[in-house]
Amino acid sequence: MNYDEKISDIHSDLLEKMPDTYSKVKGIWLWEMMKCFAIKIHELLRLLTDTADKLSIENLQGDELDAYVRQWTDIKRKKAQRAEGYIEVTGNGILYSGTLVSSGGMQYETVKDAIVNGTVSVPVIAVETGTAGNTAANTVTSLVTSNSNIKSINNPSPIDGGADEETDAALRERYHIRLSMPATSGNKAHYILWATECIGVGGAKAARDTKIKNKVNVYICGDNGETANSDTVDLVQKHIDPNINGDGSGAAPVGAICEVFCAGIKNIDISGKIELDNTVSEETVIENIKKALLSYIRTINFRKTEVSYAKLLNIALGSDGVSDITDFKINDGYINIVCGETEIFTLSQFDMEAE
Repeated sequence: MNYDEKISDIHSDLLEKMPDTYSKVKGIWLWEMMKCFAIKIHELLRLLTDTADKLSIENLQGDELDAYVRQWTDIKRKKAQRAEGYIEVTGNGILYSGTLVSSGGMQYETVKDAIVNGTVSVPVIAVETGTAGNTAANTVTSLVTSNSNIKSINNPSPIDGGADEETDAALRERYHIRLSMPATSGNKAHYILWATECIGVGGAKAARDTKIKNKVNVYICGDNGETANSDTVDLVQKHIDPNINGDGSGAAPVGAICEVFCAGIKNIDISGKIELDNTVSEETVIENIKKALLSYIRTINFRKTEVSYAKLLNIALGSDGVSDITDFKINDGYINIVCGETEIFTLSQFDMEAE
């Protein structure tokens, strides 16, 4: 909605409404007075436009979006989470709670005192929230807080569970899903709602189990449309039906058994020859194409069950540094790829190179 008019147009309208018995020549008192009114009316119209725009959720951001969604539903924005895990500490002495360790750019702190006599496991949590705190095994090896009693540290398993705050786009999408699929009395939409309100879940599908009559199977993917990890699956399971027996101790109603699974995987292998336009390096071009394709694939997961050959080719051709692409193949062919209702697409192999 747009109430914006040019100051000159408002000024002309005001002068036109005045009787012709008054002089309207530029510079006289009436002309100047109407110009002042026109400026203030223009400011008010701009405020009116801004206010009218806020009637649409698509124009809202941040706190205003949160307030709008809460006004009409019980949906809340998912908060950022800190990654957690364990490190193995070798030495002889005391490692105090709050000791800082790092994997390079990211720091973690121990969450309890530990008496070290040989090698012990110590829980740690990322100092900062977000996915940046997630790190692979054997990467946390530096002791930031000096302690002469400690000889070495290492994380034998990944540190994960870190999640970024839910984006405005993701929150809007959950809001639209709620409106388009009313969740009532444990229907299919209700299971999807329960799953997607959990931290780390980007999408969900619910399906009746083919063997057990009163059982619902829920399939989830991660925040960015990627494969969900086991911790996220466990989190959703505890939220909906912790004991997987329909005892009603979770969100699901009594008598309804629910089991949560990671979505099935439909692998996509992409290959092709790239003709460079020589504006950026070959490595950058290949990385640009890979990122663009990954982003699209993750966007359509649980929304589409078919990935278009033409769409992927157009995305690759539109990437920075690409002049042309030949012999572009998906799974060694030139056809669309289809997945099951409870599967997501995953880019398993990417073998594109410059000619």
